[in-house]
Amino acid sequence: MSTIALRPRFLGAVRGETLKLRRQLSFWLVIAGGCLLLGVVVLAISGATNNNLKVVPATVWAYNMLSAFGTIFQIGSGIFLLLFGSRLIGMEYSSGTIRVLYARGAGRLRLLLAKVFTLCVVAVCLLAGYLLIVGSILAAMIVTQTGSLDAVQKISSEFWGDLERWSFVQGISMVMAILIAAAAAGLGRSLAFAIAASLAFYPADNFLNILEILAVRATGHDQPWTAISQYQLGTNLNVLLTLMEPHHVTRPAFAQPLASVDVTHAAIVIAVFAAGFAAIALYRTLAPDVLE
Repeated sequence: MSTIALRPRFLGAVRGETLKLRRQLSFWLVIAGGCLLLGVVVLAISGATNNNLKVVPATVWAYNMLSAFGTIFQIGSGIFLLLFGSRLIGMEYSSGTIRVLYARGAGRLRLLLAKVFTLCVVAVCLLAGYLLIVGSILAAMIVTQTGSLDAVQKISSEFWGDLERWSFVQGISMVMAILIAAAAAGLGRSLAFAIAASLAFYPADNFLNILEILAVRATGHDQPWTAISQYQLGTNLNVLLTLMEPHHVTRPAFAQPLASVDVTHAAIVIAVFAAGFAAIALYRTLAPDVLE
């Protein structure tokens, strides 16, 4: 009687990684905390007189909402994916289960791709869920302030185009967060290192921008400080949406290059960083220095 050898498959690995996330209590607690924080922000915004449709035009109101809620998502989704991306990828190294998985035939590359794919699915769900929840909240605010949804028709078509661009840029930002987490976990092969390094990356990047401004003032010379700021990941990500918008309505909430850059420059810098993080994650995953 012949027997068929069961081999690990990619979809099976994805289901396993999804189960690991679902069984983490902290995963759901962070989501619940984010929803609670969102509720507090809604109360603060709804009480502001300059955010009332009876006072400001519909398009201006829409851009104000996009700026406020967009910044919240930018910060929250980044922290969420950096934290749980590092945890999902780095936990196998710290617990030692990576050796068991490799021994059972889980390919190194397959396992890494399954983790990254799972995180990408989570990112898509985060963005879709956030847009649905915030859209419902804003619809309720419009009805409360005007008595109907007629104000939606007064929002300019440019805003809806900018909303699509915002969603696209948030997708890029989330992918970068996942790649940073993967690179940090692969580089340190430790859960603690992965979390610390990935969460510290963007604050360090923004702090470097402050140091560059101080260096320009102290030395009286723009170079090389201005040039350095033009090739940082965080600064280029922060201005990417503004550069993509035809009328440049959005104002970056965080550090930006000390000299102007165009959208092509920003895209190339982001792509180079993405390739670098991916290369680090792949090399450290495929390097045979984990004892079987």
